[in-house]
Amino acid sequence: MIRTRSFALALALATLTAAAAQAQTYTTENGCTYTRAQAPGYPATWHLIVNPQQAGLPTPTGHCPHML
Repeated sequence: MIRTRSFALALALATLTAAAAQAQTYTTENGCTYTRAQAPGYPATWHLIVNPQQAGLPTPTGHCPHML
């Protein structure tokens, strides 16, 4: 299961383009929406938005990892 999860994570990260990497939110193909956070001196991390419909973003259609 860990290999499958790692592979899915690699695919999700591969879809991040240069423009998406600079954005504040990112929505995957299955509707999972993430917000970007970055502390000084550390790489950016993407965290799941639990209730994206509250902000007018799409509702997820499947299981979403907590972080990318």
